[in-house]
Amino acid sequence: MSGPSSNAMPAGVVRNSALSFVASAQATDGSDVAVPVNPAALAVEGEQMTQTERLMPPGLTPLYEACTKVYPDQPNPLQVTTRLKYWLGGQDPLDYISMYWNPGRPDENIPPHWHYVSFGLSDLHGDGRVHPEPHGCSGYGLELTFRLASEDKQPPLWPAALLQALARYIFTTGNKFVCGDHVSWHAPLDGSSSRVRHLLVATDPQLETTNTCHGSVTFLQMVGCTSRELRAAQRGSGFEVLNMISEDPRCGGAWLVTRTQRRVSARIQHQNVQKPAHLAGVSARVAWREYSVSVCVYDCTKQVPRISHKMSTDSFKMSSIERALPQLPEMMQWEGSSTRLTSSPTRHEMALPLNVEKGSWRGDEVEYLNGVHLLLNAEAASLLPLAIDGRVLHDRHFTWRQGPRTVTLLTPAVGGAFVTRAKPYASKGPWLQILIPPELAGDMSKQVSGLARLSDSDSESDEDSTETSPRPSIPITLTWPHYRLSISVLHDLEIL
Repeated sequence: MSGPSSNAMPAGVVRNSALSFVASAQATDGSDVAVPVNPAALAVEGEQMTQTERLMPPGLTPLYEACTKVYPDQPNPLQVTTRLKYWLGGQDPLDYISMYWNPGRPDENIPPHWHYVSFGLSDLHGDGRVHPEPHGCSGYGLELTFRLASEDKQPPLWPAALLQALARYIFTTGNKFVCGDHVSWHAPLDGSSSRVRHLLVATDPQLETTNTCHGSVTFLQMVGCTSRELRAAQRGSGFEVLNMISEDPRCGGAWLVTRTQRRVSARIQHQNVQKPAHLAGVSARVAWREYSVSVCVYDCTKQVPRISHKMSTDSFKMSSIERALPQLPEMMQWEGSSTRLTSSPTRHEMALPLNVEKGSWRGDEVEYLNGVHLLLNAEAASLLPLAIDGRVLHDRHFTWRQGPRTVTLLTPAVGGAFVTRAKPYASKGPWLQILIPPELAGDMSKQVSGLARLSDSDSESDEDSTETSPRPSIPITLTWPHYRLSISVLHDLEIL
């Protein structure tokens, strides 16, 4: 799934008060009620603090206490709060974003920084106004944090806007982040010319998982990264890249503080192309239609204008870790789908000739297609080389997902599929499966290799790369007539 980001000032106000936690003070008529509080009044007496604690939402109290343990000298941090709460029709799902000053640990290469902490992805109120009844975890079971290296006395506000945009993605799609995930942002996080243009997901090094009356909450830290680091996470492991960033003194230290001004990437180890890629799937714009021999093949050598900034992520309950998708049926069950697969092709099924008759046929709620024209946006297509070389050629599957719409590439060795060599293209509800036999995978590997450069224009390239070819121009269509398969790369708005 993709969506625009914004580095504009959040739709809220900054104020310095523990009383900003008092949800009952919010108006119900949509009027702006966030009034700056005099910092001098923040030296509240014990009686006032008791009143504040009484009014604080029950799901928020343990989170506030967890932050206070880390920052005992900052009981009333600067805070961004929305003017119109989400449950009253507002657009920003995070009720509050607190901003703590952290001196860091210079002797450990941890720079001074501002620490941003969200409140609202977990269930703060427990009365159903935002989240359904809890089941083990509070709301989505997480809150987001961000650490920005800075010497400024006042915290920049763009990280708050960033966290709101990420929260909107989670609320809109229901896709939760997990540690090790990546978010390809395709624009400088701070709106400058910074090379830090994407995000990795880690656990916050200081804020521990907290139990509330509505369930547990994990603090996930969003870590700024370069395009080179993003590609390493996509082709290897997000955990490995996070570890390399933490060990590189130029890149933020053990607490993974984002340095937007850094001009270098962490020392990424060269990935072994002989090993399968860990990344099993991403959210991106994807669609399909019936194959047609009239599909045009576009020239792939022209320069392309810069694509508008879009976000995509590998987070739809599919982490970057191989174990996240051991079997295709499990993926659909994790997503709450009513689809239940009961038949699987045998691992040693004999190859049968492809059916090239016109039309399609149905059976057991599965629609078998005679051919497929796959439509991908640039972000999705840039991972085709990884999908083929790092997954399919190793008898692994790879998935793109846009909301409920899901496309999976797989081989005959993958269990739990409803496609076979005789019927290699099939859809079941919004889930399309494309079976790629070894001979087709080998040819596709050669044809799609250049598509990896679709993600190269926004930041540095790999240091050990000698590739000088221009970035491919969109639209692009590649076709394999013998297999009745074609793939087109289109601009985002052309894929609805």
